[in-house]
Amino acid sequence: MTTSKANATWGMGRLTPARPKDPSLGFCSILPRCGSEFLSTIAAFCEMSRLFCLLLMATGVQVAASTVQTVAKRDVQADLSDGFCRNWVFGANIVGDVLYMNGMDGGSLDTDKNASNNYFIKVDLSAPVDLQDGSNYKLSLIPTDVPKLRDQALWSNQANSTLFSYGGRSPTGKKPDAGGVWMYSISDGSWEEQKTSVKPVRLIEGAYVNVPELQAAYYLGGYQTKQTTSSITDGTKSYATGMIQYNTTTMEYTMLEAPFTPVQQGALVYLPARDKGALVFLGGEVPASKDSIDTEITPNSWDYVQVYDIEAGVWYKQTTTGDVARRTQFCASVMHDPSSESFQIYVISGADYESKEIVKDVSYLSIPSFKWYRAAGLAKGRMSHTCQAYGRQILGVGGRQSYVPISDPKAGCYKTPAFLYDAQSELVRKTFDPALLSYSIPSSTAGDIQNSPTPSVWDNPSLAFLLTDRSNNNTSTKETQTKPTNKGAIAGGVVGGVAGAAVILGLIWFSLLSRRRKAQQDDTEQPKTSERKLPILGELSANQALRELGTSQSRVEVGSHGSQLYELDGGQTQHSQSQKQSMDRRTEERPER
Repeated sequence: MTTSKANATWGMGRLTPARPKDPSLGFCSILPRCGSEFLSTIAAFCEMSRLFCLLLMATGVQVAASTVQTVAKRDVQADLSDGFCRNWVFGANIVGDVLYMNGMDGGSLDTDKNASNNYFIKVDLSAPVDLQDGSNYKLSLIPTDVPKLRDQALWSNQANSTLFSYGGRSPTGKKPDAGGVWMYSISDGSWEEQKTSVKPVRLIEGAYVNVPELQAAYYLGGYQTKQTTSSITDGTKSYATGMIQYNTTTMEYTMLEAPFTPVQQGALVYLPARDKGALVFLGGEVPASKDSIDTEITPNSWDYVQVYDIEAGVWYKQTTTGDVARRTQFCASVMHDPSSESFQIYVISGADYESKEIVKDVSYLSIPSFKWYRAAGLAKGRMSHTCQAYGRQILGVGGRQSYVPISDPKAGCYKTPAFLYDAQSELVRKTFDPALLSYSIPSSTAGDIQNSPTPSVWDNPSLAFLLTDRSNNNTSTKETQTKPTNKGAIAGGVVGGVAGAAVILGLIWFSLLSRRRKAQQDDTEQPKTSERKLPILGELSANQALRELGTSQSRVEVGSHGSQLYELDGGQTQHSQSQKQSMDRRTEERPER
């Protein structure tokens, strides 16, 4: 892989010829329009004397280069002290104690106005920090060979050493690049492109989540346009089906099924539940056609959510209860309440898809009760933003304040790109505090969950098994019980002589007899098995056979439920050891679906 240098190369700006019809003017025909009196004087002399123009060529070039270099240094910004405008779709991720953001160009900064400048943003979260102070948002230029994109995902690996920029669209009027994933090294600040035989397609407006503990990131739905691929030249939107799983360690892609796709927008979050945990998708809109221009879009109902069992590779649809405002282009984050052993999925702001009005509401879906609750909302709503959680604090990044075209100034200008919502106190705060980690739900919600910890009806019993079974995490009470006192042994220690010896011999005889009876019982009893019925694993039909990959991809294939099959000599395949153990464990534990 080739590492890009983290410095920018500046051009000469726009060029204009003094006399375009006379190519013999040489240097005089390519003088830059930079407004310099010196250069204007040179141009005038060039009209009178080509020889004098040639004599001043070297001097003119040096002055022009010096002038452009000075402008470039003035344009590059170190922070966001002067705010920004109409730049709302950021990639964001918190790694360690730093908030990282990409998707900011210099055209959004009044003190820059150079749209070719592509900025990377960092905010130090290791100590309390004022998120409304633009000087706390440190800027650095992204190398020019890294494509300038909007609406991309920003993922991190398990080691917290690398960021991955996936998806995104090119700016309006710019030709899209060839695709691929760019990686940022946190240690040295360098960028490099992931080199693969087949580059993944760029998608936008899908739902995605980063799960570093599983060395995985997921991207669900979304679509391609002429801003993401050169294969589309008109206004067609080509929607993706399924979900992409990206291994942030091996950098391999796996396509997973998602029967409710194609879909756009919505939110995808991770719950560290049983086994590998679960993904929850909520909201979103469904197109009437997979490939078309201006297709009819239908918003999904918020009366249900889709839940993905990562270990089993199965989606479940579960009905929800409670009141929640429907919305699009919102953000979502997860909180965990230890006292009730419940997860809260917070959805923050957004816009009503039908009325186009901004939604200021903040609500949360409690799981496993699958009931919606209202929290205190925002004074000023946003849409098109993303969320990152740190402890009980949710950082909303980017966004706009109205559902209007990009050119409309009502879309909003901000002093800083992030706001802070404290899920514990249900307040919007100015200062981030890394010490605010513990979270608990309101007492009214806690009482409601205690009375109804699960839904009245599970749409699928296996989902109850996934989200409510805590047997793998709880310690058995039998292991903590105090052993009964052996009164016979105490008596043997008190009584002396023959009586004491008799008691001891009696105990030995009783122990031997007990062991013999236990051995006989073990020979006749069958071992206890789980009361849950075992799933039946069906065979793949002919039309479900694995898709054959190209020569460069023949070593890894995709198996059922997205598992990987590794090719052996002779064309045979086998599951990896960890996946085989996972399948065996599912066979032993899971009920019949």
